[in-house]
Amino acid sequence: MEILYTKSFWELDLASEADPMDAFLKRVAADGFDGTEMFLPLIEDPAARVLELHEEHGLSHRIIDIVTVGNTPDDHRMSFDAAVKLAVSYQPMLINSHTGRDIFSFEDNVALFRHAIAGSAEWGVPIVHETHRYRPTYSAIETRRLLEEVPELLLTADLSHWMVVHESDLSDQEETVDLALRRSRHIHARVGFEEGPQVGDPQAPEWATHVARHVELWERIVDHCREAGLAPLAITPEFGPAPYVPTIPHANEPVTDVWRANVFMKDMLRQRLRSDR
Repeated sequence: MEILYTKSFWELDLASEADPMDAFLKRVAADGFDGTEMFLPLIEDPAARVLELHEEHGLSHRIIDIVTVGNTPDDHRMSFDAAVKLAVSYQPMLINSHTGRDIFSFEDNVALFRHAIAGSAEWGVPIVHETHRYRPTYSAIETRRLLEEVPELLLTADLSHWMVVHESDLSDQEETVDLALRRSRHIHARVGFEEGPQVGDPQAPEWATHVARHVELWERIVDHCREAGLAPLAITPEFGPAPYVPTIPHANEPVTDVWRANVFMKDMLRQRLRSDR
């Protein structure tokens, strides 16, 4: 089974670059990634130019992130439709969606997910929904309710959020977590811990146990996808900038180079998550 590694740009300050998209893609290619994951509201270049630059830099895979917004479920539904219409112009291999709100009713969020599933079929592009705080997928147990109610619902597994929400490594709700792993079609490879969604530096020995636990869970996603005959599986190392990364007090400097941390994650996972094992 093919495993692809895609690179987000959210931790990179490109404001000083004459051509930010070209500078980003050049660095992505140089650091050995297979493609990109880009947050739609922050893409300033038209789709035609983004596609041209990806081809120029030998990057054949794109994931587009979208968010639903507004004060009501209807607002979120309309924003989803507008975002997907724009996202498909970038010819993504899949769309990762932050869908709904944790403050909406269960029934309203179910309706939003069903609307999104219909949209995926209409546009002919896979749409997966990220496990994330602020969204209805903020916790493992709430996500289980959604997965049981909507059998077609597929996830982007960002398990770092659940680590802090449940203040645990999730080993105390194995059945619930396994259902989510079986329904995951994309991975955000950030390492969380009991008190936060991102450890200071995944290369530091004090975080080795937390890194190992996340890798164990990601391995199970790879195995489930392989057993189901699904390919490819995209993984985006997603360590982010401050305030996700801790900073040195008063200096406000990040405790680690986040881009290099993401490159480390990609290289480590290429060895650990072998596609042929």
